[in-house]
Amino acid sequence: MLYKIEHITRYKYSKEVFLEPHVVRLRPRSDSAQTLKSFEINVKPTPTGTTNIIDPGGDSVFLWFEEMTNSLEITCNSEVETLRSNPFDYILASDRAGRLPMEYGTINNSTLEPYRIPSSGFGDDFDGFVARIMLESSNDSLKFLSILNTYINENFEHELRDEGPAREPEETLFRKKGSCRDFVVLFAEAARSMGFAARFVSGYTEGDLSLMQNYLHAWAEVYVPGGGWRGYDPTLGIAVADQHVAVATGATPIEASPVTGSFRGTGAQAIISYEISITV
Repeated sequence: MLYKIEHITRYKYSKEVFLEPHVVRLRPRSDSAQTLKSFEINVKPTPTGTTNIIDPGGDSVFLWFEEMTNSLEITCNSEVETLRSNPFDYILASDRAGRLPMEYGTINNSTLEPYRIPSSGFGDDFDGFVARIMLESSNDSLKFLSILNTYINENFEHELRDEGPAREPEETLFRKKGSCRDFVVLFAEAARSMGFAARFVSGYTEGDLSLMQNYLHAWAEVYVPGGGWRGYDPTLGIAVADQHVAVATGATPIEASPVTGSFRGTGAQAIISYEISITV
């Protein structure tokens, strides 16, 4: 699939401010699952300097400024070809990888460790939730991921929530609803509790094309021996193939934030808005 994406982010400030350096994580990945054909970023006001950087979550653009301003507009245009039509085009590297808990062996342990550490200890509701999925999967590793993905999709209500960080898993379990980022955190923490390396992914999906307004989407990637990083979208209840465009990844949602930065200005307030256009 070939996608053309325009993503405009606008900040309006109540008075003139000085912009500290900003990091823009909106350049789609280019790897074995997708090819970045073109990428262009335009910023108003014009930055004093820009540089492309490779940070832990992918390719980013670093901006810095020297003038006062009452607005900031970042427009990113991308053309991406997605390549993976079959999300299960692999076999497990060993028989042991098919059983829970997941064990990767000494070669991958140090590299994957940041993605295997649970964010914190959770309570009885979370433990019961994981135990239910594990029992249904009969300790089969790939079945566990598939059942977990489907269970969240079928038993939780999806809601759009523009503001606020991702909720803790137990809050999502209690509410029985959440945004895509809430579902990803729940999925990732459940996978980590079984020894999997799991990470947060932000990007775009063709599933958003039916909406009046498009949004950034989030899903999880799990490291599978023999398959590498494989995507699971608990919001849609599907394994990720060629209808998703990955942009940034991180062990936590904040590491995959589309734009990070700050400003200086006494008493100044900021309002953010955005527009996303996706064409197939």
